[in-house]
Amino acid sequence: MNPNQRTTMQHIQQMIDQHGGFEAVRTRYLRLENPPFMRLVIEVIGGPYPNGAYELSVAHYAEQNGDAMRDPEITFLVAPAEQGTTWTPLTFENSYLGCYQVVAQVTPEGLVEARDPELMRDLRQFANQWDLNLQQQGFMTVFDRQYGDQNGATTEDTVTRPRGDRLNADS
Repeated sequence: MNPNQRTTMQHIQQMIDQHGGFEAVRTRYLRLENPPFMRLVIEVIGGPYPNGAYELSVAHYAEQNGDAMRDPEITFLVAPAEQGTTWTPLTFENSYLGCYQVVAQVTPEGLVEARDPELMRDLRQFANQWDLNLQQQGFMTVFDRQYGDQNGATTEDTVTRPRGDRLNADS
């Protein structure tokens, strides 16, 4: 398989879009509780870069002896593409195994420099399967329940409108 194969993370992208986009997730990260599965957290950890890309962390968290444990965490560079976005894996961590791998790094311009193309290919395959598993495990339903419009989801009206403008809009 081509190491440049596209990683979609379509279900995670859908949650981000419904939450109001990357800037909304930067200010209000997503934390999804879905027992018996581990908590899922989606955070913007970098960007925006000049090319419009952002760095994201997608992780399952549990606790061991009071410490947050990732099982796993994958960080991605998410860049605008001709059709949607391209998710490029950067790092992988599994705290229980003491495993931390860097497959790529990001330039100041928001471009990817691969460090381990073979491992990147494997991580892309893993991420695509993980995204499907998250949907099958009901995380999309949990997102709708926790962050739906009636539960304070970030919407077009709440993303960028400062309080002063909102008061003027209601007048």
